[in-house]
Amino acid sequence: MIKQDFLVYIADDHQIVAEGVSNLIDSTGLVREVKYFKNGQELFNECTIRIPNIVFLDIEMPIWDGRKTLVEINQHFPEVRCLMLSMNNEKYIIEDCIQKGAKGFLDKNCTKEEIAKALLSEDELYFSIDTLKVLSTPSKIDKNIELEPLSDREKEILRYLSDGMSPKEIADKIFLSVRTVETHKNNIMQKFQVNSVGKLISLVLKNKLV
Repeated sequence: MIKQDFLVYIADDHQIVAEGVSNLIDSTGLVREVKYFKNGQELFNECTIRIPNIVFLDIEMPIWDGRKTLVEINQHFPEVRCLMLSMNNEKYIIEDCIQKGAKGFLDKNCTKEEIAKALLSEDELYFSIDTLKVLSTPSKIDKNIELEPLSDREKEILRYLSDGMSPKEIADKIFLSVRTVETHKNNIMQKFQVNSVGKLISLVLKNKLV
């Protein structure tokens, strides 16, 4: 295998998982250094100090999730290669990440060999074997989903949430208080019967509701 000298960053809010992935990447012998962070915003802030070659992003994290972080890195550091590494590997999530600029998607059951291939790949996109299996299956949309009607303001906020924006960013954009946006967000989650923004966005993407 060709010796490389990559600087790699990982964002994952589960320390044990992040340490395990870090050790796995380090064991490939292809990296100069691996650093991991508890959320996407911490990783992004480090990019402003020292730009990595490659980042691995989990999907669901506090502060900035993987999709939000992906968008910000592509906008500010387009030279960085972003790969998603997540157990949340449903087809609509993978496709949304690729649309937002991810250069690959690996599930957390991937092997050391797949990590090495992802690091070295010169292809436009790289997928682990299990991810390719997911992409090869037909999409399933729950056409029987029934929701309480959303107000126009709730629909607007839901679109921004689906784009990875935080309540503060939404508040600044549409000239509302953060508290008001949070209230709308909580009402939307109640109507969708979910208890996290990650589950809300998954449901929205799966059913193409925005």
